[in-house]
Amino acid sequence: MSIDKLISDGIKIIDIDEDIHMIQGLGRSRSPFSNSFLITDGINMLLDSGCGISIIESILQSIKIDQAVLSHSHPDHTSGSWLLKNSGTDIFVPHENADSIGNTDNLANRMVGEELSEAWKIEYLPATGYRDFTFTETYTEGHEFVTGKVRLIAISAPGHTNDHYCLWEPQKKIIFGFDIDLSPFGPWYGNPESDIGLFIKSIARIRDLPFETYLSSHAKPVSRAHALRRLFAYESVIEFRDSLIFELMPDGKPVIPSDITWISPIYGCDYKSKMDEILFYGETNMVSKHLKRLTEMDRIMMQDETFMKKA
Repeated sequence: MSIDKLISDGIKIIDIDEDIHMIQGLGRSRSPFSNSFLITDGINMLLDSGCGISIIESILQSIKIDQAVLSHSHPDHTSGSWLLKNSGTDIFVPHENADSIGNTDNLANRMVGEELSEAWKIEYLPATGYRDFTFTETYTEGHEFVTGKVRLIAISAPGHTNDHYCLWEPQKKIIFGFDIDLSPFGPWYGNPESDIGLFIKSIARIRDLPFETYLSSHAKPVSRAHALRRLFAYESVIEFRDSLIFELMPDGKPVIPSDITWISPIYGCDYKSKMDEILFYGETNMVSKHLKRLTEMDRIMMQDETFMKKA
């Protein structure tokens, strides 16, 4: 069997059931890689292609992939798509921001802005193996992908990115949560388009589905009971960051987001010893979103581009 060949090649595969298989990405699926999911039903379908170029090459040597579905635009989820396209795979991508998902320049400007786009393309993209690719078709909320016995329903779940989707298999009661990933780090919302409020709503929407198995892009499969506990802990990180950033604000002195980023409350980096512009940019975006949340909570005030604790 083709899957047995992949296992013999050293690729770690977890069988969810007879039709659905989780392919663990390189580096234990930590960024810049992620889990992919292989469906071997009436047709062969791959969900996300960021497991690593070498793994995608091994898959294509053993199995013909008829269709691929990408959950969102981040390269750690899309990096092998050019290989799939070259092999004749039909690729389905979210309708939102479809003009950037396979285009390096558009994607870089969207993820980190024009000022850092060249650095992002040079420093980050090569680690993923990403190259430009073309897609076959876009999908939106409620789109159904049917391979045979497996039926996947697209669920818009923005917050992480504008175009982040989850997939729901109602008969098998499986949810593909993708980057609602249950990681101890918590939700990531470091792009300009990311939105904490939408992220919280997406977590609630996924949590309310009657699933029995939860599949994440950066963790092992978990049962419903375990997933619900993990989702609670995952979401609670947001409130913890609110409190931490509030406590780090000086009394009676206005700050801008980057003032807090230098302390690195989210990543725990020492930017003064080793500056990473891409990480600093992402953390500043996250800090900024928390400062705006604290303003909406009436815990701090905003004047012009500065924030200050209320007297």
